[in-house]
Amino acid sequence: MLNWLVLLHVLSAIIGIGPTYFSHVLYRRRQSVAELKQSIRLNKMLDFFPVAGGSVAIVTGIALVALSKLHFLDLWIAGSLVIYILIQYIIVAQVIPERRRLREALADPALRDRDMLSAELQQQVASINKRLYAATLLGLLLFAAMIVKPELP
Repeated sequence: MLNWLVLLHVLSAIIGIGPTYFSHVLYRRRQSVAELKQSIRLNKMLDFFPVAGGSVAIVTGIALVALSKLHFLDLWIAGSLVIYILIQYIIVAQVIPERRRLREALADPALRDRDMLSAELQQQVASINKRLYAATLLGLLLFAAMIVKPELP
């Protein structure tokens, strides 16, 4: 049973964090207003996966600790939880509000006929992308913790 739980945990983590790696393609500075609007729509559709996958990963992770001899204070588990919380903070508290402000700015009718983004909007996109890179790096660290962790008893 533990093997199936581990499999579900790892798959849900991959599915949950996967869109973070794809989002960099969507938030390019050098794109038209219409392209950025489409990118934001696509990213909004992808938001389902981190919510669903992340929720399942947390539940299965708690179950794995509860069903094994591991403890939440074991270094790799505590570290993984801290990394996961940091990723969530970056996405939920920083990227999503900034993306919302960007979407509101793009709703300005004066931008309707513009091809390229203004310098200010390009800076907003760059800021979102920088935060996504931070979440991506933390995601890689989280996967590394999963791979090099001690074996479950």
